[in-house]
Amino acid sequence: MEYSSLARAQHAGDVPARVSQADSISRPSPKSRQPDHGQHVPQPSSVAVLPRRQSQSTQAGAVISKIEDIFESIVDDLANGAGSLAIPYRSRTAAARSRAAPVGDNEPASVGARPDGFVTFPGRTPHEAKKFASLLRILEISREAIAAGSVITKRNIYYQNTDLFKHQRVVDTLVDDLAFTLGVGRDDLNIVAAAKGLVAGPVTLTMRNNSVIPCGLTHESGTLIPTPKLIHKIDFGLAEWILVIEKEATFRTLAAAGYHTKSLAGHGILVTGKGFPDLATRSFLNIVHSVRPHMPMYALVDYDPDGLSILRTYQVGSSSLLHEEGTTTPQLRWLGIRSDQILPWTQSTDPTASSQSSQESASSQALSSQDSAVFSTVASSIKGRNNEGICQSARRPLSRHSRDGRLEALSQLTRRGRKMAVNLLRGICREQEVAEVDETEQIRELQMMLMLNIKAEIQAVDNLGDITHWLDEKLCG
Repeated sequence: MEYSSLARAQHAGDVPARVSQADSISRPSPKSRQPDHGQHVPQPSSVAVLPRRQSQSTQAGAVISKIEDIFESIVDDLANGAGSLAIPYRSRTAAARSRAAPVGDNEPASVGARPDGFVTFPGRTPHEAKKFASLLRILEISREAIAAGSVITKRNIYYQNTDLFKHQRVVDTLVDDLAFTLGVGRDDLNIVAAAKGLVAGPVTLTMRNNSVIPCGLTHESGTLIPTPKLIHKIDFGLAEWILVIEKEATFRTLAAAGYHTKSLAGHGILVTGKGFPDLATRSFLNIVHSVRPHMPMYALVDYDPDGLSILRTYQVGSSSLLHEEGTTTPQLRWLGIRSDQILPWTQSTDPTASSQSSQESASSQALSSQDSAVFSTVASSIKGRNNEGICQSARRPLSRHSRDGRLEALSQLTRRGRKMAVNLLRGICREQEVAEVDETEQIRELQMMLMLNIKAEIQAVDNLGDITHWLDEKLCG
């Protein structure tokens, strides 16, 4: 059940959708900040209580009923001497392919128009018989967990039945496909993934069992994001912004430095999904936005197709988990990095650097001379487009060490990367009519990646390994 009234954007690719964002995010300047936070919409309290989903008990009963209907059907078939037993089963992968395929005049336009599939026993092959047994075991575990009001992880399911499942990925696939088949979310089966996402900041989580999780005490390591449905209330303390970071290493660096308490933008919350985010991290952000809609949320990802894909996963979800509700945050704004934040650094402000350019190009695998000419043209275009020109940090003279580090963060797109960029563009074009986010900038940046054949890591905006100054400029710009 969605915690807010956000409509899910339809997504056709296995990777998620976009947000138009100016070079500087509109935020009050540090000089104008007041202790009473007058620049923000007043909040009655720093504590937000999350009401239980009104249909939670009803939903649990409905899921148990669906599972028991399957069991009863199997028992009836056994009693009637049926030649085979069947469990309804629909694959998310097949459904995604169906959505992505062109729809002809005589073809069904939706997955729902296609007949449901079944997994049978003894089946046509030994593999199908084993799949039937695996599905039956997962349904049994899910029913027991729902009836007991407990939650079990997919990891626990695997270790309880290693001889049956053989591999963890088998459990992962079957659980999500079962949820898709039954038309519910994974958490409605009371099955969750092991905690993955991390949060750090002046935030305290109170769980429904009255346990308390302080997220500001763990510093460098961060705090694992718990199952969102088990959170009772969130105390945001003095937090005024949220920064979602692609890489765990960058998250730990900022958390260890206490950036969430020392930023010129005020206190904030740091979150990472450690690459492609899990459902718990995505759901947590959705909940936070639903209870604090005026709190700005920013994303910091690499300038490459994977980074854009991760951004879109947070914003509009992924095709393989479209049935999961309450897991998207279209309001997440793309802070960086973007082409206009890295292009200027290929034009050195150090007059002594010209004699070293060939060595830098070789050591950092920079662009060819032909691509560099295009690079300069695009940079000039970007500078002319923005009234303020290139950001302050780009205008600041760079040391040799700093310049080398940024050049080393640039590299050429791989064949896989180019293919992913093309697929992302295709997916965006398919979903533009229903997307809740402005995708113009994402399209432009993907096209630029392909044209220049470059990608860049977050470290491209570091200053001698310190990204905090760059973040302050963007958050307070």
